[in-house]
Amino acid sequence: MSIQSPPTLLELAGRSLLSDKSRAILDLEDLPIELFPPLFVEAFSRGHTEVLKKMVQTWPFTCLPLGALMRKPQLEMLQVALDGLDMLLGQQDRPR
Repeated sequence: MSIQSPPTLLELAGRSLLSDKSRAILDLEDLPIELFPPLFVEAFSRGHTEVLKKMVQTWPFTCLPLGALMRKPQLEMLQVALDGLDMLLGQQDRPR
């Protein structure tokens, strides 16, 4: 029998935000940049495709570490992230 530690406050906040897809997408513009990486991992691992695509488009850093997620290959989610990147590259006016 293993004892599982309770989720952190950050994990709970991420799950709460992701539970309302439209709110999550709207709130990305105001999200502090330090919350992007853990929220991105949460969206990726829980299959929130629309939020993930929008997160890629508004990613505030110069590097998007998709390689770290390759350890858990989920082809559909990687395709969603790449679609978001493709849409970002097609924009004339890029956010942040």
